[in-house]
Amino acid sequence: MANFILFLDRLVNFYLYYVVMACFLSLVPNINMDYPLFHCIFKFAGFYLIPPVFGVSFSPMVIMVITVLISMGLRKIYIRYYADKEPKIIVLTQDEFVKKLNEQKQKGEDKKDDSN
Repeated sequence: MANFILFLDRLVNFYLYYVVMACFLSLVPNINMDYPLFHCIFKFAGFYLIPPVFGVSFSPMVIMVITVLISMGLRKIYIRYYADKEPKIIVLTQDEFVKKLNEQKQKGEDKKDDSN
């Protein structure tokens, strides 16, 4: 389930970048919005959800806020329920590794002595 939540978070972030790129594409002069490719790009980016006011479309901003809130929610769910179960990576120098190894050997010998 943790991997699925991370996948959804990445998918939402990808869609956010898609909307941002569509916003940059809308700034290009002389672009024909009725051309099928551009129409699909702007339609899937949510440009037609709210009608433009004075020639300015606020739909992409609404879509961006919603996607950021969804992404934040998914990250909070992951951190709350799954982040502590993630394996930890510890980087040790050779001296620290030998010291830890010797400590574990001594603990193992102590346990053997207790069982007798």
